[in-house]
Amino acid sequence: MENSLDSLYRAALWGLQVGTVTGAAGLLAQLLGLPLPDYVTPPSACFAGLALGATVLFLMDSLQISTKDRAVVVTGCDSGFGHEMVFRLERMGLVVFAGCLFANGEGAQKLKDSGRKNIHVMQLNVTSDDEVKDAVEYVRRHLPPNGLWGILNNAGWSTFGHVEWVPIDICKRIMDINVWGTIRVTQGFLPLLRQSKGRVVNVASGLGRQCAANRSTYGITKYGVEALSDCLRFEMRKWGVEVVIIEPGNFVNATGIFTPDSIRRDAEALWKRIPSDVQKDYTKEYFDAVIENMIYYSTKGTTDKSSVLDAMTLALLHRYPHPRYQPMEVYFKVRTWVNTHLPEWVYEKLYT
Repeated sequence: MENSLDSLYRAALWGLQVGTVTGAAGLLAQLLGLPLPDYVTPPSACFAGLALGATVLFLMDSLQISTKDRAVVVTGCDSGFGHEMVFRLERMGLVVFAGCLFANGEGAQKLKDSGRKNIHVMQLNVTSDDEVKDAVEYVRRHLPPNGLWGILNNAGWSTFGHVEWVPIDICKRIMDINVWGTIRVTQGFLPLLRQSKGRVVNVASGLGRQCAANRSTYGITKYGVEALSDCLRFEMRKWGVEVVIIEPGNFVNATGIFTPDSIRRDAEALWKRIPSDVQKDYTKEYFDAVIENMIYYSTKGTTDKSSVLDAMTLALLHRYPHPRYQPMEVYFKVRTWVNTHLPEWVYEKLYT
């Protein structure tokens, strides 16, 4: 049974919802003068509903689908979450098709050298129509008896910079990887998922629910993944295909997607491409302060990937999956909740 911060939050939310209904029902019965046992009062009904809702959710979350003779496709398996998910899912009995940007690179070679017969390494640049088509055909030819159960759209890229600083070609590149790449892979494999009534799992971000200054290019793409996933979920209901979103918090320090050295290197290249009049307005001192803040952000997140790996696993295997899984530290969870549920001025006062 899952006992993460995210699962406890979901259980509490379900409990509060059921508790509110049962408490309101008890109050209504009392107002109408309906005969009830002495121990049934609005508060007791509320607490009973809270316990019932939380318990039902925990029981539902303990149920998982069988992995026998089922396959999954994972993109972005050269390193990071994708690389580790390949081994985890294979150990759980799934046939895993690992899409790598560099099929002959170091990460792909580690997958090949593992000697695990149920790991298939594929060349898969998600920005290439031809490579996606080739991957679909390869998967189709090597499927186990129960077919393709899921795709985990994990491939992605991240960058930083104020809106005025980032050249359009970089904006187009990150959009092509994070959004169009997700669509391209999803479109390719959906016919197989409809046959199996399987699952699409898309990796968005906490920055797809509440963005921040200096992360516009990345945030735009993750908001896009959120919209894509919600629309696709509605469209796939008639086919029995579930669509799930993963919204990680700050795991930059765990994945190494940014390091102090890489941030300084990218910042140097970025500054050179900023128009001179814009450089003059912002000043180099301001630019350097923003970069130092980015470096600070990159070193302060958790180094433990396990909560994201757990969320990805549950999103694929929960019998009754949730629309969203949020593997986040407490700070990011609270921040996302404030942005989602409270007036915007509260969020802006606290976090901008």
